Amino acid sequence: MSAARRRFWKEVTVCHLASGLFAVQLDGRSVRLPAGYELAVRQAALASAIAEEWRAIPPDVAFDPGSLPLTGIAGTMIERIAPDRQATVTTLLNYGASDLLFYRDAAEADAQSALFDPVMDLFAAQHGVRPDVTTALAPLPADPRLSDEFTRTLLTFDDAALASLGVLTPALGSLVLGIGLLEGWLESETACAVASFEERSQMQRWGEDVDVLDQLAARARDVDDAMRFYELSRP
Repeated sequence: MSAARRRFWKEVTVCHLASGLFAVQLDGRSVRLPAGYELAVRQAALASAIAEEWRAIPPDVAFDPGSLPLTGIAGTMIERIAPDRQATVTTLLNYGASDLLFYRDAAEADAQSALFDPVMDLFAAQHGVRPDVTTALAPLPADPRLSDEFTRTLLTFDDAALASLGVLTPALGSLVLGIGLLEGWLESETACAVASFEERSQMQRWGEDVDVLDQLAARARDVDDAMRFYELSRP
């Protein structure tokens, strides 16, 4: 999809294919992703929500991929994750190695601990390993137990979950937060509050910044979109 396009279609429908997938169609033709794959998913509810994105585009108004967040996540799932799951797992593991929950500012350590540690405790209760934390600038030494647990967890996720996590983890700066959201032991509001600690701390010190508030709102939208995609993709 180009950076900006205009609506050219009149009708948006969902077609149940012989393969069992549900394809989004514009004027009777399936939407094709940039690499040529058909925009088709396993769950009818997800296909209907994706179709509604296309249906909501106003006529004669330029739009960009940001107007179609569920379509974008589905495209990643179909074109990137399904053909090569390991590449996505590796990318997510790299985020896990530098998770924002593990690194604390010495001047803010008490406030960060009050917010971050309950999440770390929940992760430890679910996964049997509690990550180390530091206030030093140097990277933490690799923890094989944590890396193994991250890997084991990611390999249990299906393609749709990995696609959702591929949005959640960079948006929040944390693989732990993303996993917590998908596993259901963490709420989106809490995850966003943890991820935005630094920005909100700076604004408390220096005053509100409109650009920063816009960034936080965009992060919250990304989280909401990823969680909606994940929930709609469940059987």
